[in-house]
Amino acid sequence: MSSDSATTGPSAFETRSLGAIGAEVRGLDLRRAISDDVFDVLRELVMREGLVLFRGQALTSIEQIGLGQRFGPLEQLDVRAEQEEPTLVVIGNLDSKGEVLPADATHMKLISINEGWHTDSSFREIPASFSVFSCVVGPEVGGDTFYANLRRGWVDLPEDLKARLCGLRGVHDYAAAYRARGNDEGGMIGYDLPAIVHPLVRRHPETGTTGLYVSEHISHIEGMDPAESRRLLDELLNHTTAENRIYRHHWSVGDVMIWDNRSMLHRAQGFDQRHPRVMHHVRVGGFERPIAAT
Repeated sequence: MSSDSATTGPSAFETRSLGAIGAEVRGLDLRRAISDDVFDVLRELVMREGLVLFRGQALTSIEQIGLGQRFGPLEQLDVRAEQEEPTLVVIGNLDSKGEVLPADATHMKLISINEGWHTDSSFREIPASFSVFSCVVGPEVGGDTFYANLRRGWVDLPEDLKARLCGLRGVHDYAAAYRARGNDEGGMIGYDLPAIVHPLVRRHPETGTTGLYVSEHISHIEGMDPAESRRLLDELLNHTTAENRIYRHHWSVGDVMIWDNRSMLHRAQGFDQRHPRVMHHVRVGGFERPIAAT
């Protein structure tokens, strides 16, 4: 894998390709003060690569929240605290006593929605921009996260299909996505919101690049026959998430991943209930409605 460096003034960090997509950053400590110039380089790197990995940096909650706030105002992700100051959320399979929850526990059923390919907060009128995810307890087996680049998915499509997709809009229905996995309960942000419509082909507001905006949280394509809609959505998802286009990450304690939801899909592998897994998640709110590409 290739190695490169990013330098601004006297500060520098190295990057290493993760393979098909993404980059690992070395030589930048997220727990220390980062100058505005260096942070700007990091932010540009996240947007260019789609996702950026740091290893061996066990962030405190305060440090992770502060890092997220450098990217922008944070979303509130706790359905019980919608009027409170946004903070990070814990995603894991442990109960309050530190015991591994059974697979049929209500909490495990709720978070199973993350096992479908999605972008964060597509159920909002203004979806999330960046996400900051860190590993607190890493499982020996399972619990991987998969990533796919929506920009690359678009570029690799045949030209006639690209022309067909422009102007189409997907219906993002979080409650329907829950029901598809056998869950009829609320309890997570987005469940009680009405379905929202976003363009199927999206222009990135900062880089100007074009990418697909597909997800397993899309119930159907607006105005299209349901069966045809399902076939097209499945075709686009299968294309974008083909094995040669994805990065699969197995988590270790201290891993930190930052990704740009405006160009990235991701999904959780699911939990091997023999092993504990605890992750911290901070989500940065978006700045604009998705822009339809032409």
